[in-house]
Amino acid sequence: MPKGFSKDEMHAIKAKLIIKGKELISKYGYKKFGIRDLTAEVGIANGMFYKFFSSKEDFFYFIVNEEKEVIRKKINVGLLKYKNEPINALKSFYLIIMTELHSNPIMEAILLKNEYSPIVSKMTEEELLEEREKSLQPIMDLANYWQENGLVKEDIDINIVFASLRSLVMLWFHRKEIGEDTYPQVIDFLIERICEHVKLQGDVI
Repeated sequence: MPKGFSKDEMHAIKAKLIIKGKELISKYGYKKFGIRDLTAEVGIANGMFYKFFSSKEDFFYFIVNEEKEVIRKKINVGLLKYKNEPINALKSFYLIIMTELHSNPIMEAILLKNEYSPIVSKMTEEELLEEREKSLQPIMDLANYWQENGLVKEDIDINIVFASLRSLVMLWFHRKEIGEDTYPQVIDFLIERICEHVKLQGDVI
């Protein structure tokens, strides 16, 4: 611990770095965000940053993982709210992701500027697989529950279903090409088709 700073002060400095870092990344994106800008905002020497994080990439990785955990928790809550209603759960999954895209400045900045590569570059193939499994596990557990209780078709591949819903999120970035006026109807149509693939005969979407 640097001389002159107590343990509580070090915790406070790290908290300020995280808060200000999120603000700067939201405003400028990863590439234009600089460590000197961050330390100037916090009011510490540039070298102090490296007492907490090994690099700009390491800091970015930490920030994004924090945001992803928040989103995961919201998705899990949304899914469990409709534990016995698969169609509503699937729609909730999509809506939560879209809400986060519009309201979470960190994720919006990263996706809009296509700046997720620094995160991926830090991860091994095993870590990427572990990350994917971590994200999908609650969804897969719920999907197994649906199938075991006869709430969805037996032969569906739930991986394809959720991957399809995630792909709809990316269409938001191409809404101008699709047509601003028709984009909402296109999304509604595609969601209905995905739900049609899942629902049992006689279920109402």
